Amino acid sequence: MEKHPLSLRRRLLTTTLLAVLAGYGLLLVVQRAISSQARVQAHEQSVALVRTELLNRRSPLEGAAGLQQLLGQILTPGLLVWVGLEEGKTYKLPSPNESFSLPGSLVKLVSRADAAAESRSIPQEFELGGKVYVTSSQPIQLEGRPAQLRFLEDFSASAQQERRAQLLLIAAAGLATLFTSLLLRPVIRSGLRPLEILSDRLEGVSSESLTRQHIPVERQPAELAPIALAFNDLLDRLSLSFERQRSFVNGVSHELRTPITLIGGYASRLRRGSVGLDGEQQEQIALIEAESRRMAHLVTDLLDLARSDAGKLQLEAKPIDPIACLGNVCDRLQRHAGSRLQLGPFTENEGCFALGDAKRLEQCLANLIENALKYAPASTPISLRLSATPEELLLHVIDQGPGVQAADRQLIFERFKRGSSAGDTAGSGIGLAVVDALMRGMGGAVFVVDAPGGGADFRLQLKRSAAPVPALGRA
Repeated sequence: MEKHPLSLRRRLLTTTLLAVLAGYGLLLVVQRAISSQARVQAHEQSVALVRTELLNRRSPLEGAAGLQQLLGQILTPGLLVWVGLEEGKTYKLPSPNESFSLPGSLVKLVSRADAAAESRSIPQEFELGGKVYVTSSQPIQLEGRPAQLRFLEDFSASAQQERRAQLLLIAAAGLATLFTSLLLRPVIRSGLRPLEILSDRLEGVSSESLTRQHIPVERQPAELAPIALAFNDLLDRLSLSFERQRSFVNGVSHELRTPITLIGGYASRLRRGSVGLDGEQQEQIALIEAESRRMAHLVTDLLDLARSDAGKLQLEAKPIDPIACLGNVCDRLQRHAGSRLQLGPFTENEGCFALGDAKRLEQCLANLIENALKYAPASTPISLRLSATPEELLLHVIDQGPGVQAADRQLIFERFKRGSSAGDTAGSGIGLAVVDALMRGMGGAVFVVDAPGGGADFRLQLKRSAAPVPALGRA
């Protein structure tokens, strides 16, 4: 399954929250390091006091036992000091007392402290049995022999206070992150508002008004100003390209109308005077006449599209009789369609009028009928119907062909686009685009739905109108 990328708003929110959490995590690490350093410094001060007491003593020490007895008199609560002889790592350990709580055997604690004190000059911190200790060593001379004065201090109480402070800090970090998340949402939404406005402007761009859709650069933030400039430049180039295209299509269409009209006229004259021609020759003349008529129709469609693009497509908006338009088109195409066209009945909708241009409406109906004749099987009928609502009139062109897929129902009204069911059937892809342009010019619309029993139901939608006022004759 394809994963959709996160929105810019969600990315900013996620990145900011991760940065906040990373900041709190760094704060916890720094606080722990500072607390550990504070314990080490406190231990160094305790060791310095003990050394000062030993140096200021006037009477000589009586061996390890005498030294240990002296240490027992000057030690502070939580500090354990003993003498270690270098030979064989033998120790003169003190007796446990209430001022120093032991997590287990004293031998195990001393062994762990000895392993932690890798350096003789730098105090080391370690944990044992859920408690925190700091240990260090000081070299001394005892009765002319080298020895080690070992220090072990219990900082479990301060470490427990530190843990409680860290838990409070974590809880505060969670609440602060939640508050930051709630606060960032409107802030990020406000900060991204210029992007949303720019996006709306981009979505509203159409080929009909490129020159009037420039983005005001002076109102954009500094980060979006280059994008706005590039977009305006693109609009100018597209407008110039579309204008050249419209001019070309308009010019070529006008140039083609005259020779196509002449070809069609001469073909009609030849057909009417073809008494002495054989069947194959008459068929060829009929083909020339039909193709010239098709080309003339195509040129007319191109001209309508060019006028629509240039905003010069003039359409009347007056009350018209849709039943009369359906009848006129049916009569005109009946010979070409044979007996396939079925008109009406219109009993329920007689006397209904629509607001539009009768000539252009008949052109739209002709395009839809010719489209149905092309795609529906030759043996199936094409029905012309009329339905009405209190506000609108719908003119139906219903066939029994393959229909139009739901995904193609908007696509087929675009220029040079055809539906997936078109297959190998020849077509230019502009007939339905012309219908769409003409209907929009009349304030209406064209769309397609599934016909009952299969096929396509193309519908021309126009606003209803009151009956036209008859012109008064002169007295």
